[in-house]
Amino acid sequence: MEIHFEKRADYSLAQRLHFQPPFLPERLFQTRLPAVSGQFLKRERRTETRIAHSFPTRVWGIDIDQEAFGLDCVLDNISPSGLYLCVPLQIKSFSRISLVVRLMNGSSEGATAAIKGKVIRDEPKTDGIRGIAVMITDCCFY
Repeated sequence: MEIHFEKRADYSLAQRLHFQPPFLPERLFQTRLPAVSGQFLKRERRTETRIAHSFPTRVWGIDIDQEAFGLDCVLDNISPSGLYLCVPLQIKSFSRISLVVRLMNGSSEGATAAIKGKVIRDEPKTDGIRGIAVMITDCCFY
């Protein structure tokens, strides 16, 4: 049953959206400054700037127990190559997930991004919440 859920979600996205390489307008991004640790500056590992803003997101895929899931959550940040969000379940590293992100423009509604990605990190946070880092493999705006 769990495999049918993921295939149905992928089929729905594939029929409605034509995926293109990841692209987000550069003017939306803000530059992150290096963090200070004692007297020394740490080098920022990320080469791309990202939007550090909460966007409403719908995510679905297969969790660590091979169960299909679909839930609403909030995106923590996004860049042209990846994103980070918090969810209340564990997702296996390197598994594929699909997301629909509503890119809000202040109080008004902006574009919607359909994203396919690969989980590259799943880390525990507080109260059973897990931080999920995703590498974007395909995306489309509509």
